[in-house]
Amino acid sequence: MSPIPVTVPVFYACDDRFVKYTIVSLTSLKANASRERGTSYRIHILHSDLSDLSIARLSDLSDEHFEICFEDVTGYLAALADRFPLRDYYSKTTYYRMFIADMFPDYEKVLYLDSDTVVCGDVSKLYQTVLTDSDYLAAAHEQVMVQNDSFGSYVEQAVGVSRYNFFNAGVLLLNCTRFRELRMLERFASLLDFYDFRVTQDEDYLNVLCKDHVLWLDQRWNTEIFGVPPTPVEEANILHFIMTSKPWHYADAKHGE
Repeated sequence: MSPIPVTVPVFYACDDRFVKYTIVSLTSLKANASRERGTSYRIHILHSDLSDLSIARLSDLSDEHFEICFEDVTGYLAALADRFPLRDYYSKTTYYRMFIADMFPDYEKVLYLDSDTVVCGDVSKLYQTVLTDSDYLAAAHEQVMVQNDSFGSYVEQAVGVSRYNFFNAGVLLLNCTRFRELRMLERFASLLDFYDFRVTQDEDYLNVLCKDHVLWLDQRWNTEIFGVPPTPVEEANILHFIMTSKPWHYADAKHGE
């Protein structure tokens, strides 16, 4: 019996400043992705102002198994742009993941990856994770909140989520069906009028919206380079260079190789 064809939808969000890191992440994803017959990948690049050069460089990564699509979120962004809290190295691109379910009504679930990731495993296995109606998304525990008392206290006191039940939003399996049914984008827009989260921004809002409805992933699917990694780096399926751990900031960054 021939395998049932499976197309794995993967989303990134970037601008011209960050596109080179998206290329690194996507290259690593391709290098470790299953090429079994019937498996293909549709890569969606969420953006609002990518240059022709950036689009051309990303397009060079397409092949018979990998389709690269460019998704302009300007229309969705316009309605909310002035209300986004921003600070430090965050840009508005960090909020683009909130638009996915509404922009793509045919998808039941999708993978979202931050561009500061290196993929060491087969993401088609992550995509096979079964989500129930109670699971708004699947994600891994945020190690910054677990390992740093200041951040842990912040999310408990300001966000209202236990530091041990706070997820990192850089690797997500989104239950798009439930996001649409629950009108998550509208609820997110309403939260922007009442809460001004400026620490982890969209991650804070997502944790409020999905509280008690998270399917917890094995930390190997989001091994954050911060403090003591929750699993051995050598066993990671996805390495995530969060905050100041990004190798392009420091020549001697941990695990920069």
